[in-house]
Amino acid sequence: MNIDLIKRIDIREEVPIKSFSIAAFICKKENGIGNYLILKRCSKYLENSWQMVSGRLEKGETAWEAALREIKEETGIIPDRLYSANRIESFYEVNQNCINLVPVFIGFIDHDVEVKLSNFEQDDYKWVTVENMSDYLVFSNQIELIQYFEENFIQNSPNEFLRVQFEKNDI
Repeated sequence: MNIDLIKRIDIREEVPIKSFSIAAFICKKENGIGNYLILKRCSKYLENSWQMVSGRLEKGETAWEAALREIKEETGIIPDRLYSANRIESFYEVNQNCINLVPVFIGFIDHDVEVKLSNFEQDDYKWVTVENMSDYLVFSNQIELIQYFEENFIQNSPNEFLRVQFEKNDI
């Protein structure tokens, strides 16, 4: 590369790219239709919006371990199966001046379970389908993720290479 060209490049302040949180959807398949658990946030972050399970990684934790921990903390559920969704949410986080890359997971429930919300993060939950999800979810990427799940995890068998192996006793 021409050294004169390098000298003319104006170095500017950067917006860092970080990955410090996860997103996890919980699904139960009934009659060939995915039912997705969404939670109404009562905490200050995204207050009064319907969201999937989400949270930050703790020191020494992998993303999938954080997903399982957050699912259990926010819903009282331990999924029967967990998959990497093979998708990343990305958005600009204003308060931290960074682009946040969020690995997405999908956990499956194979039997009826009782949802036990955490007392300080959510105050309601609903099971939604692809048909009524847009009545609750306000972010287009979340709607697109559920549509992706329907095609790749409900209508078709999920790719087993994406399956996370874990022991329920370890959670």
